[in-house]
Amino acid sequence: MNDFLNNILSIYARIGPGSLALAGLLASIAIALYALHLRFKTKGVAAVLALCKWLAVFGMLRALDAHLPHDAYDTTLFILSGVAMWMAFRALLSVYATVYLGRIKHRPANKILLNLLSLFAALLLLAYGLRSLFDVDVSSLLTSSAILTAVIGFSLQDTIGSLFSGILLQAERPFSVGDWIKVGESEGQVTSISWRYTTLITSANDKILIPNNSMAKERIVNYSRPTSSVNVVVSVPAPLDAPPVKVKSALQDVLRKASLVDKTPVPTVRLAEIGPDCLTYRLSFYTPSFDASTQARNEVLSGAWYEFMRQRIEFPMTRRQILPARRKTASYTDELDIESLVSGASLFKGMPLEELELLAQCAAIRVYQPQAHIVERGQTGTTMFIIAAGEVSISGTNGTEVARLGPGNVFGEMALLTGEPRTANVTAVDPVTCLEIDREAFRLVLEKSPVLLANVHRVFEERASQHRDMPHKGAPKSSKKLFKHFQRIFW
Repeated sequence: MNDFLNNILSIYARIGPGSLALAGLLASIAIALYALHLRFKTKGVAAVLALCKWLAVFGMLRALDAHLPHDAYDTTLFILSGVAMWMAFRALLSVYATVYLGRIKHRPANKILLNLLSLFAALLLLAYGLRSLFDVDVSSLLTSSAILTAVIGFSLQDTIGSLFSGILLQAERPFSVGDWIKVGESEGQVTSISWRYTTLITSANDKILIPNNSMAKERIVNYSRPTSSVNVVVSVPAPLDAPPVKVKSALQDVLRKASLVDKTPVPTVRLAEIGPDCLTYRLSFYTPSFDASTQARNEVLSGAWYEFMRQRIEFPMTRRQILPARRKTASYTDELDIESLVSGASLFKGMPLEELELLAQCAAIRVYQPQAHIVERGQTGTTMFIIAAGEVSISGTNGTEVARLGPGNVFGEMALLTGEPRTANVTAVDPVTCLEIDREAFRLVLEKSPVLLANVHRVFEERASQHRDMPHKGAPKSSKKLFKHFQRIFW
């Protein structure tokens, strides 16, 4: 190592004035490009600067070599020039991957191919260096090491198999990074394709490493090709006495309103089976991507439940063995008059009885023990609560109680109507029974109730008036802005 450094110092001691100027210019260019390389973080710009930097270094070394006498110092310059040439070639590959493929063609680079090219260039430079410096015949080395190569190949056959399988996968390109695929029993999104493994991330956020030789043997299903749209089929049961035309119309409305269902191709609803207990309908639709299919399925099934409630279509019950019913004690929940409780809330005043009954059917009864946290400040929520029994405490940011609410009072309605985060903590003081109404149930009634829409306007006006009288940090927007938030959610 000391000899190598001494050679470099001796080289600079023997440079003539003209060579010194040329080498200094190229060195200055290389240093300036290195400084720019550190400054720019964009991959494309950084790759171009790196290429120019190593070309400047290579040119500087060749300029020095041209003005030095042919002696032992040529070895040092030859090695440094070879390293600079290899680094420039790697920078060129980076420019190809980031600028040409990434920016112009908008497709991911074949990393295995780039690594092979880099390795091939390194081997060529090594062979050229051995032949030039030590007069070594590389072809004779390859011939004499055939037995050793066979032994190594046999011991690494699985690794070599994965390597060549990875090359074939990259050449044929049955999938790319970002595609959702299924290999055997494994299903997930491709995140990387390396020499040995293809990495998948499942919908449960688990990482799966599949050897490339296994990928070549398994059946591969690519959900992202030829298009990113994915077909989803959902089964929905309906009672035997419900007319098919009514059920199909209701389910078509559900598909039309679902935000994650593509409108083309047109979703279909078909009667698939007539069973002893129910009729089974098959809903077939497309989603924009595979990762949206689970949420789309949830959206469609939830919408079907609410639409059946609105259309008075009961979900069929399977036949069960009839057993003697156990006697149970009456509870407050059994005696709860949900329609009266809903009608007493200011948001639902003046609504017809049939709309209140529909809302009550879609609502859920929740029971909380003392000190239970019902709502926490800052949470996003899509439900509101009507207190049926018990008492709750309302507290602010510092935990200080600001109010208490009892039966008939409502909280959480602003989060349901506007989508804004919860603004206070709500904790049960006594055993509390609440009626919880979610956004889908509210939407179901809103579509057919002008009275409810007028009540929403009134609630926004009251809330804006309260905060004009008692302004504080983080106060809600005006009633018009609140209603715009409301429109974005429900229309």
